[in-house]
Formats: sequence, structure tokens, C-alpha cells
Amino acid sequence: MLTPRQAGFAFVPLVVTLMSGVMSFAMVVLHRGFGPGLVEAWLRGWPVAFAVALPAAWVILPGVRALLGRVTKACDEATAPARRLGRMG
Repeated sequence: MLTPRQAGFAFVPLVVTLMSGVMSFAMVVLHRGFGPGLVEAWLRGWPVAFAVALPAAWVILPGVRALLGRVTKACDEATAPARRLGRMG
């Protein structure tokens, strides 16, 4: 099992691995279509996508967190409307 700190460190690389795989596959399919050599082309492109995405995520995420921190309003439990089962939000 991971500690919360370890999970925090593992989160970005894991998400980047999955997202770069999905996006590189989508781009290969868009450019080549489904056919012979698709998997080989995808597996050649995926490491490049990962190598670009991981440093980009490490640079971009702190700014995104800061921006969201500025535009997020804290919710006080005492003044928040009561939530009921079946109610969205």
C-alpha cells in the first residue's frame, strides 16, 4: 500500500502515462487509420508523447492549482444548504 505522500508523487506520472497513451493512440488512428502497423506506430509514438507530457504536467499543474485556489470559494458547513439523497450537486 502507498502512503498518501507516495500516492501524491505517483498521481501525475500515472495520469500522464494513461493520457499520453490514449492521446497518442487517437492521433495515430487519425493520421493512419485502422490497419496494418497501427500498434507498432502507436508504440513508437507513445514514448515521445510521454516525454513531452510529463515535464509539461509538472510545469503546468502548480499554476492550475494556484488558479483554482483563487477562483474556488470555501463552503462553510454551517451556512451550506443541507444535501438530501437523490439531489444533484
